Amino acid sequence: MSLRYFPLDGTDFRLSMGLQALRDRSWIDTDQNHGRDVAEKSRLIQDYRDQVFAETSGSLPAQQKIRQLVEDELAANHRDITAGTSAKDEPSPLVQAGLIVQEDLVLMRETDDGYTLAAACVCFPTGWNLPEKIGKVMQAIHQPVPGLNPRIGNPIDRFFRNLRPGKKVERFNWGLYDSDALFQPGWWRRERAVDSSITRHNVDEKIFFRVERQTLQRIEDDPDILFTIRIFNNSLAEVCEDKARAERLLHGLQTMNANMRGYKSLPRYEPLITEYLAKAAA
Repeated sequence: MSLRYFPLDGTDFRLSMGLQALRDRSWIDTDQNHGRDVAEKSRLIQDYRDQVFAETSGSLPAQQKIRQLVEDELAANHRDITAGTSAKDEPSPLVQAGLIVQEDLVLMRETDDGYTLAAACVCFPTGWNLPEKIGKVMQAIHQPVPGLNPRIGNPIDRFFRNLRPGKKVERFNWGLYDSDALFQPGWWRRERAVDSSITRHNVDEKIFFRVERQTLQRIEDDPDILFTIRIFNNSLAEVCEDKARAERLLHGLQTMNANMRGYKSLPRYEPLITEYLAKAAA
């Protein structure tokens, strides 16, 4: 798979919102893996429904609006994508929408305490568990991320409150993991043993650069916000086909503090990764 996004610019690693306006780009991103990803979502909803779908009371009308947003965006910019039979048989409108696109879909609702996670179909989490997040405000959701709330917790809250109707933005997260599985909830990662088969001879094919493309937009005539997450995986070998990318990734790891490296599961394989990147960047 070609490298779709590489959100490192060579500067020191730091937590930031990193928001960019979408303007003429679609907030839905589809590629040749659409059929595979949607089939995996369907399997996960069948086998792990309580882990990948959650909703709070009163969220159904907003879920229906999200389904309509997805359908309208597909009709405007992705006419080759249509709903499959699994989506048509699904009772939840949010899951129906999630079974059409590769993005995970999250409804954030304004309350007196701030924006809360009101409903979500998240089939491809990266190290977190949806049942633990549903109904919580953003700073509680972000609490496990080292240093995030002190640095950008309040700016995130302000952005959600002030997001203008019609404006769509995107941002990116990235990490390095020992699996390219799309479904990587926190409990799965905690139970996963260190892969002793990973060595300096195969680290380039067994460690994966995982990117989350996230988008945000306010739902029309509503204070609610739609937050989407789309996962892209590439092997280290694919990333390092370009020497400049290897240099930027190595610098990002070297300037990341130990708590963040631990959060991203890097200490398991860090010596092997940094040795490989150093050679690729030389």
